Amino acid sequence: MAEALALNLRDDPSIKSLLDLLNTPGHESEQKEFMSILDYFEALSGKYESVLTRLDAISEKLDKKNPLFERLSSVVSGIGEKLKALKDSIIDFAKNTLESAKNMGLSAVGAVSEKLHISEGLEAVSKGLGKAAAGCETLEHFHQERVAMREAADETPSVSLAELLADTRVDFENLSQDELTALYEKLLLRKSSHCSTNTPRLCSDTSCR
Repeated sequence: MAEALALNLRDDPSIKSLLDLLNTPGHESEQKEFMSILDYFEALSGKYESVLTRLDAISEKLDKKNPLFERLSSVVSGIGEKLKALKDSIIDFAKNTLESAKNMGLSAVGAVSEKLHISEGLEAVSKGLGKAAAGCETLEHFHQERVAMREAADETPSVSLAELLADTRVDFENLSQDELTALYEKLLLRKSSHCSTNTPRLCSDTSCR
């Protein structure tokens, strides 16, 4: 399962030193640009932690070995690795900028965006987190539906998530958020079309009994 990461950039000594260096007359634009990058990264880190919290809660309700949970957890782990790589890139940029300023003066700082090429990486992480959040919502909604069906069926065994996904392949990277949110409905409809007296009920329709 994906793990929490130490992603607070502003605690890094090089980041602090560069912010102090940019807090000088004539470098207001560079300071503003660098701080906006830090703010964006920290916002994404917060969303990542939120997804981790939701995954942890879901793991207490569903089997961690079910296909959908495993795939979602793998995607979130990949996002964490990308965030860690972006953090390292920002810290390396700060170190290199400080070294250049030490040797060549403040004129070596220049435009942050021209030297720190991480915009595409940040946007990719943002999109990935959006899909991961939708995946969490799908699993949470699926669990709620399954509980409701189990209660409505008066303890009739409900179909497990693993059974529903037995012939389903889910690629989170290529699904939109709407598709992820609707996934559990498609799976339920697929299974309910095969209802019989020998299979667990997925709906309240007496014709499926």
